[in-house]
Amino acid sequence: MLAQIQKDSLQIGDFTLSSGRKSRFIFQLRQTTLHPEGAYLSAEIIVDYMRTQGLRFIGGLVLGAVPIVASVAAVSQSRGAPVFAFFVRKEAKGHGSREIIDGYTGEGEGEEILLVDDVATTGGSILKALAILKEEGFKGSVKKALVVIDREEGGAENLAREGIALVSIFKKSDFDIGV
Repeated sequence: MLAQIQKDSLQIGDFTLSSGRKSRFIFQLRQTTLHPEGAYLSAEIIVDYMRTQGLRFIGGLVLGAVPIVASVAAVSQSRGAPVFAFFVRKEAKGHGSREIIDGYTGEGEGEEILLVDDVATTGGSILKALAILKEEGFKGSVKKALVVIDREEGGAENLAREGIALVSIFKKSDFDIGV
């Protein structure tokens, strides 16, 4: 999976990240998380992690989390360990039932969910998803977050300040970035 990310998702140039920071490289992970092999491999890893942690709910902020949570839900069912998935919009839909959260969060007291994202820089997307969940009345807990890649630029520390441990499949230092 690392080789696929290196080949298909790592780009070198001048970029502005969702955190607002400037960067000489970017991980465009949807080229991996929407690829059949990349989706399957990342989901397998996450399903195994969730099973060891006793977690049954997974979600995250649109857009980076959507392919991940969908793949995890499908793979978890095929492995006999169903995981319930949801995603959080940045703002409520302007039509239909106007929901801001789609899917199943296990809203009951005591339910723990795993928040995910494709890449973490500052952890802002994970924190935004959590803030929206709380605004919408979520009464469960978030103690862990998982990303495919931690850019190692403060995300783990920012999440730790909120009592959330960040787990990553890969770190920026695993890649040959060359900048």
